Amino acid sequence: MDVIKGSRRVVLEPVTRIEGHAKVSILLDDQNRVQQARMHVVEFRGFERFIHGRPFWEVPVIVQRLGGICPVSHLLAAAKAMDIIVGGENLTPTAEKMRRLMHYGQFLQSHALHFFHLVSPDLLFGFDADPQIRNVIGVARKYPELAKQGVLLRKYGQEIIKATAGKKIHGTGAIPGGIN
Repeated sequence: MDVIKGSRRVVLEPVTRIEGHAKVSILLDDQNRVQQARMHVVEFRGFERFIHGRPFWEVPVIVQRLGGICPVSHLLAAAKAMDIIVGGENLTPTAEKMRRLMHYGQFLQSHALHFFHLVSPDLLFGFDADPQIRNVIGVARKYPELAKQGVLLRKYGQEIIKATAGKKIHGTGAIPGGIN
């Protein structure tokens, strides 16, 4: 990112509480208006090579292991891509609803995890708080009821996933052309 005369560059590094390593670069003009913002994620997993030569029906189950917080999103994206390959884009109404419900369960559990475990320490203790307490254990100690609600909300999302994908983590509910 080139700095233009009269502007300044702000870099937030490292960005933590994500999978991998990242930084954010912001270019401000002379009136402190954002001219450009970029998030740089330095992460290589090589999953393209892992699926090379594998049968198409294995792809959704393999790629859901790309990350820890949102395996269902990867499962569904891969199943949708494989739907196109096998000509199975026209899902039955039941398959469509099951996949959508699976996605909603993923959305609920991942957002609960993100908010209660990753963000709430910053919001509750402040960004300048001691890292020894500004974490999920610190939240559980100081706000036990809130921590419990976060765990239970995530659990509810995981139960939806289990009901639609077969397991809470790394299920096989979505397959090319429909559901399992």
